[in-house]
Amino acid sequence: MPSSTTEGGIKGFFTRAGTSFLAGGLYAKEKAWTLAKMGGKVGFYVATTSIVVLMPLIFEIMREGQMIETDKLQVKELRQQGYSDSQLQELGFPKAALGLSPAVLKST
Repeated sequence: MPSSTTEGGIKGFFTRAGTSFLAGGLYAKEKAWTLAKMGGKVGFYVATTSIVVLMPLIFEIMREGQMIETDKLQVKELRQQGYSDSQLQELGFPKAALGLSPAVLKST
């Protein structure tokens, strides 16, 4: 009489397939959990590094934009008083505040 684990036919096939699927599912679950933990660590490292590196950069860019806007208002008032672009450059206003394109953007 054959043992229950070596049954033949359809019943034996489904029994062996069920056992195989169970083992494969447990293996996949274990590997997925391991990958999820590694992904979580990588995500944490990327997020914290971005906060430390990118946030100060974003704040500095915003501050620079505000400074240029303030300089533009001062330039507008000084132009109304009769100052020329060269005089304003000598006073230390950046070219962006004067409405001039930087030398980097000029074509040769």
